[in-house]
Amino acid sequence: MSWPDVTVVDACARRDGRGGSPTSVTDDDPAATDANRRAVAAAAGTSHAAFLGPGRTPDGGWPVRFLTATAELSGCGHGTVAAQAVRLTRTALGELNDRQHTGGRRFDTVAIRRPADIEVWFDQGLVALRHPAPDERAALGLTADDPHPTDAPRIAHHPPPDP
Repeated sequence: MSWPDVTVVDACARRDGRGGSPTSVTDDDPAATDANRRAVAAAAGTSHAAFLGPGRTPDGGWPVRFLTATAELSGCGHGTVAAQAVRLTRTALGELNDRQHTGGRRFDTVAIRRPADIEVWFDQGLVALRHPAPDERAALGLTADDPHPTDAPRIAHHPPPDP
């Protein structure tokens, strides 16, 4: 399956234009399989892709999914920045205040046009760190004997709410 209109956004680049995380962004196709979606990032040469849902969810957020070549992510900061930047560029607005629905969470987003770029803000919520499971290490491209150069990798996640 070929995916039309994929935009690559260099999310979170520094003011000097260096750095960042290239992220593929495209409209989701309800007929696509997750295998089709996982292929988008690899075809675009990015580590992950954001898929913009076609309309609001019943709870009021815009659905956005994030997938790598091997798995779906329950959240993605760089992907959120890229998704909201693309959503803003599709409007004539100077600022877009909205809500995103990703991984069972709904959170506020703000995208603002600046002279040279787009600034995106969002509430990431409470984040906890944990060691990655074997399938998550694989999604990151790490093997069991492939340590991080300075520290063991950690997964940032949103813990379940207290009962």
